[in-house]
Amino acid sequence: MDIDILQIIINYCVPAIFGAVIGFISTKLKKNKSKEEAIEKGLVALLRNELVRRYREYETAGEISILDKENFEDMFAQYENLGGNGTMKKMAKDVLNLSTKIIK
Repeated sequence: MDIDILQIIINYCVPAIFGAVIGFISTKLKKNKSKEEAIEKGLVALLRNELVRRYREYETAGEISILDKENFEDMFAQYENLGGNGTMKKMAKDVLNLSTKIIK
C-alpha cells in the first residue's frame, strides 16, 4: 500500500509541483523583461529629447564647445546602442559639423 501512494506522488504530484514552479518563474521573468524593455525605451526617449534640445541650442548658436561636442557624441552613441532610430543621425551629423567654440 505504501508503494502505491509513493508511486502516485511520484507520478502525479511531483510533475504538478514542478510545473507550477516553472510557471511561476517564467511569469516573473516575463514581468522583469517587460520592465527592462520599458526602462530601455524610457532611456531612448530621454536621450532623444535631450539630443533634440541640444541640437536646437547649438544650431541656433552656430557653434559648439569641444566639451559639449564630446558629450553630444557620447549621448548619441548610447542612443544608438539602445536601439534609437536613424532619424537622429542627420541632426547629430549637423551638430558635430558645427564650428568649435573656443572657451576662454
